[in-house]
Amino acid sequence: MGMSEFIDNPPFPTFTQFETSTYCNAKCLMCPHKDMKRKGTASYSVINKIIRESAPKSASICPFLYQEPFLEPRLTSILANIKQNNSQCQTVLYSNMSIAPTETMQAIVDYDLLDELHISFYGPTEELYRKWQPPLDRTKTVENIKSFFNYRQQKGKTKPIMILHVLNVPEILKQAENYHDIISYVDQTAIVQFDTFHGAIPDYAGDQSKTLGEPALRTPCQRLWTGLNVHFDGSVVPCCLDFNDEYVVGNVKEQTLEQIWNGEKFRKIRELHKNKQWGTILMCKNCRVHEYQFSKEWVNYWSKQP
Repeated sequence: MGMSEFIDNPPFPTFTQFETSTYCNAKCLMCPHKDMKRKGTASYSVINKIIRESAPKSASICPFLYQEPFLEPRLTSILANIKQNNSQCQTVLYSNMSIAPTETMQAIVDYDLLDELHISFYGPTEELYRKWQPPLDRTKTVENIKSFFNYRQQKGKTKPIMILHVLNVPEILKQAENYHDIISYVDQTAIVQFDTFHGAIPDYAGDQSKTLGEPALRTPCQRLWTGLNVHFDGSVVPCCLDFNDEYVVGNVKEQTLEQIWNGEKFRKIRELHKNKQWGTILMCKNCRVHEYQFSKEWVNYWSKQP
């Protein structure tokens, strides 16, 4: 499929992300969780419907959005459900790793339930950890990461791939050498773009080009063509940054994911972006994701459009 056809008739998205709840044990400085008006837990029926409709078609699924996944007592069964529906579908989690239930962690490794574990760990020092991820305990988090890595190694497994996220904020990067106590217990390290959640969070990063390079020019949002985001109550939003259901395009309790993906509300948002009218969408107006998170192919295509 050529890029033009892909844009005009996007196939079912390669990435599906959904909440199993909205519970988190952290009050991170870079996250709008504390300002969320929606709180709750997804029912089994909603979770099962999402998995049943997305797993056979998605390349990867992340049962996480605005939550700490290891607070979810159903996590292993949810991951297993995804794999049972499509063994080739990649499972992905983002966690602060401040808690690590032994049975859950061991089951994840023993039964190959998780492909990627992205670790949000923004504390190279105790002081910075307390500032960026209160009220978590840095020592305990480090112990959990080491324990999980060591168990995986003991079992002779290579998955989940453990990826340490370092936030692209000057005061964190200046202390990056202090990650020495954890760097040997992850497979990869990634410096990640600081995001203001379309202006909801103060810009603590400033000029990110010194680390990430020159930002890309504004283009239509690639995420509108590649990802689905479902909240705990079944509502579908066009962007993972829509933490307060500002632009709901459907609900899985009333429609299939395919119907929502191809529905009028979703198509309208894509059309506005195609016509460079993203400024008319409040959620998109001040968004900076386009600067560093879209593929080169995507950016190059749109740079040649009139």
